[in-house]
Amino acid sequence: MRDPDRPVVVVTGALAPYTQVLYRALAAALDRPLAVLACAAREPARQWELAAADGYGFEVLPGLRWHRDAVRNLYVNPGVVTRLAWLRPAAVILNDFSPTMAMAALAARALRIPYAIRTDGVPETDPGTRSPAHRALRRAIVPGAAFGLGPSEGSRALLAGYGLAPEAVLRAPLFPAWTPAPPLPGSEDRPYDVLFCGILNEEVKGARFFTDVMRACAAAGRPLRVRVAGDGPLRAEMAARLAEAGIPARFDGYLAQGALAEAHASARLLLFPSRGDVWGIVVNEALQSGASVLASPHSGAARELLEARGCGTVRPMEVEDWARTTLALLDDPDRRARLRRAAERAMPDFSLDRAVAAYREGLASVV
Repeated sequence: MRDPDRPVVVVTGALAPYTQVLYRALAAALDRPLAVLACAAREPARQWELAAADGYGFEVLPGLRWHRDAVRNLYVNPGVVTRLAWLRPAAVILNDFSPTMAMAALAARALRIPYAIRTDGVPETDPGTRSPAHRALRRAIVPGAAFGLGPSEGSRALLAGYGLAPEAVLRAPLFPAWTPAPPLPGSEDRPYDVLFCGILNEEVKGARFFTDVMRACAAAGRPLRVRVAGDGPLRAEMAARLAEAGIPARFDGYLAQGALAEAHASARLLLFPSRGDVWGIVVNEALQSGASVLASPHSGAARELLEARGCGTVRPMEVEDWARTTLALLDDPDRRARLRRAAERAMPDFSLDRAVAAYREGLASVV
């Protein structure tokens, strides 16, 4: 096989809306084919509606799949070894850590194919700090990587902690899979005060905390107009507690990607009380839609976008403080306008173009 015909291969858990957009753009930017090998066709906890792969090769590897919960999945796909041996790629990009990725890393080394490791992970939520099995997987994969990719400084720190030189880790930001159609409605013309968007659970997304904050606002004499986009185990509880407090709330359930733009543009303020998101792409979605954001400090987006770029408000998770901050933001359109302008300056650095550039930079160093 001639070298220009040798593909770049991405090994991933399952496609997501934003990775479909990324791989389509990356395939168009490369001078060789792009092939994506997925461990699973989809993750059961995700209700994404995905179009067919466009512009790149795609196949699902046979193997074992254990979907533990909404964010934890275990994949064992031995077929990745034979696929890499047959494809003889110019380079391999591994997405995160699983037995399948470890097998792919070992196969790449045996075949003398350079590989990269991409992760959203950060030290604060790294299971490798407490699990010998997770730690072993990371140590089997990371030190042999030619370069790394991650959306945050936290991801760089995690990979450096497992043996990859920090300067070899390139920032490839996460970005929404859609862009809003202009013109966006003015902040004061939006029908909802507050939006919550995500899985309705407490352990990761803080949905019960959000409900407590809305009830505290109502107790202060300000029952806000609330919209909740998403589904999960706390939906019935949230609806009952908001109704009990006299808070008008719209529950959309799961929204497909095409409907998210309207949801984000319908509210003045997104509340993101995350208890442990490695990034939190919903923050990017809200900012590009002209909404202001109040977030906990427990996500990459809060630390490296909202705080670092001065385009959002980050507060510790204390109910009364969040209620006061929510009402203060809603009562201060000038402050929200300043935050929107800061977001407009920041967003180009958290874009598809920036992500593709990082992938191309890393690949140029090995291909």
